[in-house]
Amino acid sequence: MFTRLNATQKGMVLVAVPVLFELLFIAAIYLPLNRFAQSLESMSAGNEILLALQENEIELSRVICAIAVSGGTMGDKEAAAVLNGLHRGFVGEKIWKNFDIRKNPELAHAVDLGKKMDLQFERIRRSGNASWERGLGAFHRWLGGSGARMFFSAIQDQKELTRTVLDIERHTAAQQPEELAGFKATVLAILWAGFVLSVFLTVGLVFLFTREMVVRLSAIEKKAEMLAIEKADSVSHIPDAGTDEVAELDVALVLASAKLAQARARQAVVLDNSADVICSLDSRLKFAAVGHASSKAWGFAPDELLGQSVLNIIADSAPGSTSAVFTTIREGSATGKLENIIVCRDGAMKDSIWSVSWSPERRQYHCVVHDVTELRAIEKLKQHFLSVASHDLRAPLTSVTLNISIITESLRDVLPPLAMTELARVQTSAQRLSSLVNELLELDKLEAGKFAVNRQRVGVSDACEAAKALLFGLARETSITLVGPENDAVVKAEEKRLVQMITNLLSNAIKFSPPGGKVSLSVLKKGGFAEIRVRDAGPGIAAEDCRLIFEKFSQADNPTSTKVKGTGLGLAVVKALAESHDGKVGVESEPGKGSTFWLQIPLADSRYVADSDDEKTALNSEEGA
Repeated sequence: MFTRLNATQKGMVLVAVPVLFELLFIAAIYLPLNRFAQSLESMSAGNEILLALQENEIELSRVICAIAVSGGTMGDKEAAAVLNGLHRGFVGEKIWKNFDIRKNPELAHAVDLGKKMDLQFERIRRSGNASWERGLGAFHRWLGGSGARMFFSAIQDQKELTRTVLDIERHTAAQQPEELAGFKATVLAILWAGFVLSVFLTVGLVFLFTREMVVRLSAIEKKAEMLAIEKADSVSHIPDAGTDEVAELDVALVLASAKLAQARARQAVVLDNSADVICSLDSRLKFAAVGHASSKAWGFAPDELLGQSVLNIIADSAPGSTSAVFTTIREGSATGKLENIIVCRDGAMKDSIWSVSWSPERRQYHCVVHDVTELRAIEKLKQHFLSVASHDLRAPLTSVTLNISIITESLRDVLPPLAMTELARVQTSAQRLSSLVNELLELDKLEAGKFAVNRQRVGVSDACEAAKALLFGLARETSITLVGPENDAVVKAEEKRLVQMITNLLSNAIKFSPPGGKVSLSVLKKGGFAEIRVRDAGPGIAAEDCRLIFEKFSQADNPTSTKVKGTGLGLAVVKALAESHDGKVGVESEPGKGSTFWLQIPLADSRYVADSDDEKTALNSEEGA
């Protein structure tokens, strides 16, 4: 009934109904109060009549006494006083004329008598005035004759009227206690009835409004519970029949459940088809939720794992460490990674990396388990290859290079030029292959974290000069001029590795610079770093290639790069060495405008050395000390 009323309209109903009831209650109280007021008004009117009659009787008695005392021989003054008293005695006229008989019907007979007396008093006044106008003697005769009779008749009528009014007032006064008791009983009954009706009205309104509201809110609560327990598909999509705010809430909940069901369906598609196993564990490391990927990855269906401890599917050598890492994550950083071996249903062992985050609110671990079995196998193959390269390739290559050098030196005058050219080409290829093996081994150590860096205070300018000296021959072959640096700084680094990084950057710049070009070195101070900048006049690098050239075996895609032969590892080694020194490396370039490679190494606790030879000498003295 109230479902089509909004909250404002329901509030107006709740206010209007009690107000209407109060108006009816006031009207019920007004009726007995009005009757009692009319009774009091009737008594007041009777009292006024009695007072008027008493005044008339007093004045008439004075007139009669004056006539009796004078003995018919009163003078002008006494006669005038009698006439004035006669006029004052007729005071009831205004009462009878203005009296409303409809309000006091019980005084109807008394009012009729009073009106007759008015007419009688009017005749006495006219008769007395007429005799007074004829003279004092005529007035005396009137008083002694017809006037006296008229006065005595008026007094008799006055007494009769007074008795009538008194009888009415006595009867009314006798009924007043009974009327007052009835009035009290009526008012008390109305008050009790009003109280009882107000209670029933309140209870009724509360029942009507709350019963319907509770039923509808209970339905919404059930839908919300379905959403809370992730059963959006079970939520009824039949909307509430009303048009109020509760109906709007129900519609919003139904729409939310539909959207949530769609989102969960999309999420389920992603999770169920994921190669990684996504799961949740409680604080006791028991599965609370598992994605369907567990069936493909481990051979265990999600229902089989729910409630089971994760330690049951971990190889015997790992459960203790696994439990300890989970405890550390929960009590410490709240996120972390661990590696263990999962025993699948078919007995297969799979190396797995767990990405774990602890949720204090839900007291659960949220985990993503990545299968790295193939990756570990590849790493073993790589280690085997590097072992072969270090033992079975590097030694023979060194021997070949040395033997060719001996042959070319000892038989230079014997061998024909063509043979010498071929030997030189073989020697160059052997050196490049040896350099590739050495850089590959070195890069692997850096990436594996097995490379120890012995940091000391190193002058950047000295390292740059050492790198220039190493590349002097290469620069001379291509007529490249090496310039700088003008400034200097002291960094915390391993001198040999710093020279190696600068050498690789200079070598790369020389290779890609045109013959007769210039490669410049500069040193800047940025924040807590010394920045070594190597600028060339080469073809430049496209923006999309700038992010790739520091990866292994990568070169920029331009016509010049096809003519330059290299291992593709030099810049990758620079990046790995820079990161091992807590530094960074990068490039700024545009096609056709050359390139500027920069290397940032943390500054040592020393002042910045710049511009003058004296300051450089002071720095070198400080390092020697």
